[in-house]
Amino acid sequence: MLRRIRVGLLAAANAAGLSRLIGSTAWRQKRLLILCYHGISNSDLHKWNPSLFMDSGEFRARLQLLRDANCNVLGLGEALLRLEDGTLPPRSVVLTFDDGFVDFYRLAWPILCEFGFPATLYLTTYYMVRNLPVFDPALDYLLWKGRDKTLDWQAMIPQTVSLDALGRELMSNILRTHASKNKLTSAEKDVLLKDLACRLGLDYDAFRQSRILSLLNEDEVRQLASWGADLQLHTHRHRNPSDQRTFSREIVDNRNCMASLGLRPEHFGYPNGVQRRGDRQWLRELGIKSAAVCQAGLAARDSDFLSLPRVVDCFPLCETEFRSWVYGTGALLPRRGKTDGREPQPDEVTNEVLSLRSIINR
Repeated sequence: MLRRIRVGLLAAANAAGLSRLIGSTAWRQKRLLILCYHGISNSDLHKWNPSLFMDSGEFRARLQLLRDANCNVLGLGEALLRLEDGTLPPRSVVLTFDDGFVDFYRLAWPILCEFGFPATLYLTTYYMVRNLPVFDPALDYLLWKGRDKTLDWQAMIPQTVSLDALGRELMSNILRTHASKNKLTSAEKDVLLKDLACRLGLDYDAFRQSRILSLLNEDEVRQLASWGADLQLHTHRHRNPSDQRTFSREIVDNRNCMASLGLRPEHFGYPNGVQRRGDRQWLRELGIKSAAVCQAGLAARDSDFLSLPRVVDCFPLCETEFRSWVYGTGALLPRRGKTDGREPQPDEVTNEVLSLRSIINR
């Protein structure tokens, strides 16, 4: 209900030209929009998981909107330096990608080059060196490919399971638990995925060869670096442990793998965008210069650079909301997360709308 109100208000602000006015203010110029993407799809990945994958045509349309809005798309390092010293150009934007799926190399990077936009990729490295599909998303994708079928796997569950939404969730939990309980290696998990695919009548060898849900390999990482892609840290195993020793090991292992490819990363993206108590101090001790979370907002000069906000551009974020973030209006209306997880109240929305006039006049 309140999200519809928020989107309606943003649509009205966009249509009335209010968003463009805000985008031209000194207030917006002092702030940096960092956008977050995960995967770009030209197959069915965006239909399977639109919160993780964006259709390539929609991604190109987003970049066109940035160009039409006369945004200044900067590299992460330059943007943070200019944010700190107060020299950002109007409507500054940074593009970031998490994880390092192969579609960044095959799809995202060529589209970025069409527009001449730089981008930062926060790269995990465990599956990079193994060149196998990443187990968790590959498991869920294969179950989705087998949707509406039934699965008979007596060794895992005594009854036949119908792979509707509830059945897929059940089997996903069972197979994840099996892999964890038995401490399966990545190669053994791959055998488990092949077994699942065969039971569903899916061609696992073709899936492997397509490299859908596989990470970049070492040669592709080197090639991207030579082309000017900015490759940064995202932990080795895509984990964010709660104890300092394991947390630090994740980053050190991640950094060592990247160093073996001639890279010297110094910025960090939190896995799943989640930051825990103590993380920032541990990052300081590791010499990390910045760290990005997945909490919507605009970064300002006084922001904690080890807790930089990012707007995750994926479903259910619509074009109206995306446009409002580009100009800055999106940062002015209450939203879930800004109010500690609760929905914004109508009076909060009203108060924020009334404050827009003062922003424009700054």
